[in-house]
Amino acid sequence: RRMNVHAELAKERRARLAAERLLKLRQDELHSANAQLGKHANALTEEIVERREEAHELREQTDQALQDLQLAKSEIHIAKRRLWDSIETIEDGFAVFDENHELIVANSAYLSVFDDMPMVGPGVSYPDLVAIMLEEGIVDIGQDTAGQWRGKLLDRWSKPKPDPLVIRLWNGRFVKLIDRRSSDGDTVSLALDITDTIRNQKKLERAKERAQAANRAKSSFLARMSHELRTPMNGVVGMADLLKETDLNEEQALFVETIRSSGNALLDLINDVLDFSKLEAAKFVLVPQEFSLSELAADLVRLFEPAVQTKPVDLHLIYQAAVSYT
Repeated sequence: RRMNVHAELAKERRARLAAERLLKLRQDELHSANAQLGKHANALTEEIVERREEAHELREQTDQALQDLQLAKSEIHIAKRRLWDSIETIEDGFAVFDENHELIVANSAYLSVFDDMPMVGPGVSYPDLVAIMLEEGIVDIGQDTAGQWRGKLLDRWSKPKPDPLVIRLWNGRFVKLIDRRSSDGDTVSLALDITDTIRNQKKLERAKERAQAANRAKSSFLARMSHELRTPMNGVVGMADLLKETDLNEEQALFVETIRSSGNALLDLINDVLDFSKLEAAKFVLVPQEFSLSELAADLVRLFEPAVQTKPVDLHLIYQAAVSYT
């Protein structure tokens, strides 16, 4: 029985030691878990702080971005308003069509020819505008039929680079259409009022015609007068030649020669007037011809001698006789 008591005590001691070891193990595990949990808590705290700082920085960046966006919107609004105000001040027409050929925007000058037509505005197509111009009698199509005029405008519009076109409105005004395609498919359309330019051109053409008619009349008059003057001058020169063949003293012969050379000079002048008329008519022909420079100079001296004799001056002709001229 005593042995049983010792066995029971030993058993209880072993059980207590095992429980103490288990408790110690559990305490160590709990301590390790607490230490690990503390590390995780510290790491989580640091991460939370970082996330808060990042969130604060992101919030500041977002606020700044919102401010920048608001400023950009305001600047865009101001730029659009200024651009549109500038376009509205243009006296010529300005419009933009999208890639589907529908009107996006147009200034007052472009829409003025469609006054009191509510169907004309953003969304209306270019072919519809052409049809409205015909139906409402806005344009003067001249000798074309309505179909021909419509086809001409639509064929032009379908080209990648439409050529400029001048149309005439019902009130006699002339408008030059200039259209340009943009890279995104839109079309910028200008309608320039060139009425004053057309009228000035017509005035210049009429003035040019009058000037040409006056010039032709002048040339005709000069030609007729030259022919009329040539007849009596030929008589003067002919009589001088006949008189030269008579018995004359030295002084009389000089006078006759002067008359003859002066008459010939006047005939040359008349011929020059005729040549001028030919020159204006593009019928003048230059003919190379030999002449004597010494004889020409002597004729000039004889021509001016009578006028020089009444003045206190001497007239001399000096040249090298050995020099030949052609």
